[in-house]
Amino acid sequence: MADSEIHHPQRPGSLTALCLLTFAGSGAGFIIYFLASVFFEKASEVIIRFSSMHSTDALSPLYFTLFMLFSAISLVGAIRMWKLHRDGFFIYTTAQIVMLVLPWFWLGIETASAPGIIFTLVFIAGYAFNWKKLS
Repeated sequence: MADSEIHHPQRPGSLTALCLLTFAGSGAGFIIYFLASVFFEKASEVIIRFSSMHSTDALSPLYFTLFMLFSAISLVGAIRMWKLHRDGFFIYTTAQIVMLVLPWFWLGIETASAPGIIFTLVFIAGYAFNWKKLS
């Protein structure tokens, strides 16, 4: 069969947009969490200055390393969905749910973030909407 006769499935525009946003978000998250784990003392100063936290005693470089790891896993899931593989949905969804609930277990349920929950659910729903295009 010639290359012109091979049928390549078309990636829907909505899936392309979701993947590009995930590439940007998870890629930036990976870099930020890496920097926060390596430069933990400086990151602690920034967190105290710009958040409602008065102390970062409950945090550690491991906390940020775990987020870095799950950002990378999320990115892998998005890359798999970019290539139209269904396993990417499960990889992405698992990583996102872990990143959503990890602060609850590490710092307490009061760290629940409505925007975080909404964005996570919207992206998972968006990817689920494209499920039939994944193989």
